[in-house]
Amino acid sequence: MKTTLYSLLAAAACGLAFGQTAYTTPVGYTTTALPPSQFTLVGLTVQRSAVAAGVFTAKSGTLLTAAAFDFTSLLTPGTYILELPNGTLQEVTVWSGGTLTTPEDISSQITLNDTKFILRPAATISSVFGANSAGLTPDTDGERVGTDYIQILNSAGSFLSYYYFNDGSNDPEVVGWYGVESGEREDNRAIVYPDGLYVQRASGIAKSLVVTGEVKTKPTAGVLAAGFSYLNSVTPAGSTLANSGLSAQVTPDTEGALDLNDFVLIQQPSGAYFQYYYFNDGSNDPEVVGWYGVESGEREDTRELNGGFLVFNRGASKPYNISVPAAYSSL
Repeated sequence: MKTTLYSLLAAAACGLAFGQTAYTTPVGYTTTALPPSQFTLVGLTVQRSAVAAGVFTAKSGTLLTAAAFDFTSLLTPGTYILELPNGTLQEVTVWSGGTLTTPEDISSQITLNDTKFILRPAATISSVFGANSAGLTPDTDGERVGTDYIQILNSAGSFLSYYYFNDGSNDPEVVGWYGVESGEREDNRAIVYPDGLYVQRASGIAKSLVVTGEVKTKPTAGVLAAGFSYLNSVTPAGSTLANSGLSAQVTPDTEGALDLNDFVLIQQPSGAYFQYYYFNDGSNDPEVVGWYGVESGEREDTRELNGGFLVFNRGASKPYNISVPAAYSSL
């Protein structure tokens, strides 16, 4: 579902640890329509403010050290996103002194005292939805009849985790976000921004989700699972099929049969995914290289990817890298 950027401006990031180096970043806010009686795939296209940026001075497997920082005093318990300039992301939950522990060994991608990193808190349910700022239909009596839900990807890459807002009608002390499966408060449940999330609306009137944050000006890398991957463009405006860089990572159509290639699926306002797009690599005709719509049969290079979308990967898991529009380099 398309996310609209309402404001974009360059501003100094507050509270950012970057040794002695100044840091500025473009910030803004976006809005996403949440129609009633449907699922809406939402992409977080603005991010929480970075808390540290610098270079690593030592590395040993999954242990990365930045001597200029004391992460023990700088960070609070939770999930942080470590970003490298090439788009590599790591979810960091363990640190000590000036050392971060990453879930994967990315040390080969780092040149000591040269490769820059940014560390930012992962978004959470409460940082995105606040105290139900979007006005989702809450649970009022513990029965959850007609309640709206948020669905967040679990570690297996599927939407099996449901969350809802309790407005405290029965007990003001329990106001907050809860997990259906856990039955516990989930206000701080992490939402990793390359992944999309679903908002499941019941009946009622249209709502809007407004999110404020930083705009990323670097690519984002990850892994396409076999089957469907729920992604988002990460950038709030200007991303298209053509400038996303996905053509270099998806399996293209080579002979017009459309039986071996990957597809990109973009949600329509109705909530349906009838719009499929594929990349033609020009094997049969170099003049037709580009993105095409399955239904339209027309070139769709400029089709927007502003917000959440799906990629259907027919083969085994493989890496992807989503570029940002060239204009972002000057923000």
